[in-house]
Amino acid sequence: MQNWKNQSVAYIAGENKLMIEDYINLITAWAKTRGYSVFGKWDEDAFYDKDKEIVYSLRTKEKKYQMYSLLHECGHALAFESKSYKNRFPTMSKRRFKTAKVNSRTNAFRVEQIIEEHDAWERGYNLACRLGIEIDKEDYNKYASRYVMSYIRKAK
Repeated sequence: MQNWKNQSVAYIAGENKLMIEDYINLITAWAKTRGYSVFGKWDEDAFYDKDKEIVYSLRTKEKKYQMYSLLHECGHALAFESKSYKNRFPTMSKRRFKTAKVNSRTNAFRVEQIIEEHDAWERGYNLACRLGIEIDKEDYNKYASRYVMSYIRKAK
């Protein structure tokens, strides 16, 4: 049995920082069982690297938002692992895995990028549910929407 399953605890919006740190550790333990390295960094934005590195930003002051960021990046990892990724996101797949040159100024690329970002947020939320982390879905979606909107603004 995997250790992260035994560490499942509930999160209610507004709980203290120490409790959320436990959830971050739980998510990190889950990621490590899948072969990922997880880092919280102050000097970088959050990202998932195809070399199995997940980075979440520590610049975000609220711990719950750090957790949301980590869940989102884990969502990218789950998407890349899925067999359907290359079919669902053919343009993004070519760019991420460098199998072909991609023009990031095309509408097709921009729309696919927005859809992929939204997909990663959904997968992150579903991961939290699977790990037994109860988060306020409305709060999570509100936070996620801010970042999805940043891609929409860039697409204009």
